Amino acid sequence: MKGLSVRPMTDRVRQTVFDILTNRIDWEGRTVLDLFAGSGSLGIEALSRGAAHVTCVDNSRSSLDVLHANIRAIGCADNVHVHQADVFWYLKHVKVGFDVIFVDPPYQLESIGELPARIARSSAAGIGTHVVMEHGRDTAVDVPEHLFETIRKQFGQTTVLIMKVISKPGAEKETEISQL
Repeated sequence: MKGLSVRPMTDRVRQTVFDILTNRIDWEGRTVLDLFAGSGSLGIEALSRGAAHVTCVDNSRSSLDVLHANIRAIGCADNVHVHQADVFWYLKHVKVGFDVIFVDPPYQLESIGELPARIARSSAAGIGTHVVMEHGRDTAVDVPEHLFETIRKQFGQTTVLIMKVISKPGAEKETEISQL
């Protein structure tokens, strides 16, 4: 993913996203996963609203340097865990679940459209997990309707998906087996 530019979520978009989420969840004690974390602004905002812990994942050394500086400046190191890793690798190997997942990938990321399905298959997301993903207006992102309730918001050239996991992949098979 080298060479993909960093493009943080704008203040206006971030405020709207947090307003929507605050009407749906109580931040107190929540665990948050910030994928393509960049400066960590989304995870840090969640902490400021009462989240208990944030895990940030990014593979860019320069982004992580900024993130670590922000964590030090705010004094929230005890509540933030940082992983330098490829997001797709992390989703495949993570063993814990989160209440809220932020996904703010570079718009040029070739596999951006696969992210909702990959997140749904991951242990990071369980039933009820809220997933917020930003992407370019002209980018095709497949959101499996049987896995997520979805709200789409347009902000100029930016689309924000606010999704809630309602089913996990393979859940249909488990139901069929249990009925036998």
